[in-house]
Amino acid sequence: PGIVYFKSFQGVFQAVESGLCRYGILPIENSSYGSVTQVYDLMRRHNFYIVASHKLKIEHVLLTKGTKGLSDIKEIYSHEQALGQCSDFLQGLKDVKTTVAENTAAAARMVSESGRDDIAAISSENCAGLYGLNCVKRNIQNSDNNFTRFICISKALEIYPGAGKISLMLSAPHRPGSLYEIISAFSSLGLNLTKLESRPIPGTDFEFMFYFDFEGSVTSANVVKLLEKLSVESEKFAFLGNYSEGAG
Repeated sequence: PGIVYFKSFQGVFQAVESGLCRYGILPIENSSYGSVTQVYDLMRRHNFYIVASHKLKIEHVLLTKGTKGLSDIKEIYSHEQALGQCSDFLQGLKDVKTTVAENTAAAARMVSESGRDDIAAISSENCAGLYGLNCVKRNIQNSDNNFTRFICISKALEIYPGAGKISLMLSAPHRPGSLYEIISAFSSLGLNLTKLESRPIPGTDFEFMFYFDFEGSVTSANVVKLLEKLSVESEKFAFLGNYSEGAG
């Protein structure tokens, strides 16, 4: 079907699940605002895999209808990640409400189609031309080094030559020193952890799910042994893929 767009992350997963699309593209992590936890939850729920990833520099702009300026704005729409990435700018505004939209493009469309002229969207500059909006202010993100990692997901496990990054999700055993033991296992093999992040597991008593990214390949016998060990010792374990990462 070529490129198909969806309003929600769930829609992307359903399209791949149903066979409508072979691959899906989704944001997984931002350099200043952390992981997109909803995508991790959906990866685990659907048992999908990461085929590739790409790191992209993100520049947010503020878009309005017509010639309205910053002082005229009463409400700003955007995705929660973009609102978080622009929190410093938003805190500098007075009496301006922020409203979460499904994504930044949807926010721009909402402003374009609204009958109001006192609202704005945090979006990309491309959306200004797409929806006939005016760019009031550029580069409103907290940091100039604002990067988002996007992943390509698939229903089937696909590993291509040159894949040098592995992603995992797992829960550590609920005992003292369990996380230390896991990290030591990576260290003893000389594997470079590029990401370690935790998140409470809903409905549990202070149990955590850990997200791991590390440099490695399943062509290595030591890496395979480590994955086998972690899968046996972790109550919740998900191998998310072995893939290559680009940047641009």
